[in-house]
Amino acid sequence: MAALVGFTGRSDWPLLVVLLAAALCALAFIVLRHHTPQEDKPAGTGPHAAAEENGAALLLEAPRALLDALPDPVLVLDAQRRIGLANVAARDLLGSDIEGSSLLSVLRQPALLTALDALARGDSPEPMELPEIAGHSMVAELAGIGQAGAELGRTLIVFHDVSNLRRAESLRSDFVANVSHELKTPLATLIGFLETLKGPARNDEQARARFLDIMLTEAQRMSRIVADLLSLSRIELNEHQPPEGAADLKRLLASVLDGLVLKAEQRGTVIRRPDPDLLPVVPGDADELTQVVQNLVDNALKYSRDQAVVTIKAEIITDPALLRLHLPHPKGVPAAVALSFRDQGPGIAREHLPRLTERFYRVDTARSREMGGTGLGLAIVKHIVNRHRGKLEIQSVLGEGSIFTIYLPMDAAPAAVSGAA
Repeated sequence: MAALVGFTGRSDWPLLVVLLAAALCALAFIVLRHHTPQEDKPAGTGPHAAAEENGAALLLEAPRALLDALPDPVLVLDAQRRIGLANVAARDLLGSDIEGSSLLSVLRQPALLTALDALARGDSPEPMELPEIAGHSMVAELAGIGQAGAELGRTLIVFHDVSNLRRAESLRSDFVANVSHELKTPLATLIGFLETLKGPARNDEQARARFLDIMLTEAQRMSRIVADLLSLSRIELNEHQPPEGAADLKRLLASVLDGLVLKAEQRGTVIRRPDPDLLPVVPGDADELTQVVQNLVDNALKYSRDQAVVTIKAEIITDPALLRLHLPHPKGVPAAVALSFRDQGPGIAREHLPRLTERFYRVDTARSREMGGTGLGLAIVKHIVNRHRGKLEIQSVLGEGSIFTIYLPMDAAPAAVSGAA
């Protein structure tokens, strides 16, 4: 290097840089040319072959384990639209042996096939709602899977069960329609009579007095509907919160009956009261349980014929088998009280019984409105009893009357009853 520097002048240093770079490249070429690389080992040999195979198996099982953990049904299709993989939810919905079958043989959904065609063209289909599948309303979402996952399929279909959402939407729509109808009728009556009083009956004292009585009745009916709606809304809002406090059934039943005795006397109805010793103090909201008893006694008086007998009975239940039969959450409950209200009305046909606690459901709409019913009383009763971890049961025989029974859990069984049991 020193000789080379001496051979060239000070101004020839760029030439030195070029020569040095060429020398380094030649040295690197010689080293790489004479280096013998390690030969590749055949697949499946060597000390780590078994571990590699186990790892591959785990990678194949990972997608199934992940999909089985999902609550929504999931299908993975191959290029021929065969079901290559179905998670547990999908097999429960569509059948346990669907893997390997053609999608067309499992689901005959034209909209789904159209979406698959769109996905094959490179489009991104929007989530679509399908007709009911095994009684469930489903929304399907599709996505493509890269070719690297060809052994698992290339199309992913996820189904979302929206049955509860659709049911809630239907109930909400029916509820709005029912409320509108219930308020529209008295409002139309009020408007009609007001227009008459302003016009033809302006100076008719007799008509004015009669119309004002009818208008007052209709206004009171609207007031009851609004009050029951507000009450039902409040009860539903707190239904999943356990009530606090204690309710003395003996005291609240006596209070309700004292308020309805005049109504019973006007119709010549006799109310048979239960044994006071069988009316315990139960955990719960006294005001809400008073509303339950008020509605059930009022209904019994309302729908019984004149000169009838309304019978109220109470019973303490300690038998574990009966507690499991009559309580939705019997675990840890030592006893329950059964309070039944029996009327002597026309009875209710069997097909109406499951729907009696629906809002605004009536067996005889005209008679119910004539008697001032709002169609919300039994719905209120059901939700209050549910909040108290109890149960409402209804029995009825046409021509003989109906029995409405509420079962309420107790904190402890009375000593006398426990000893007798």
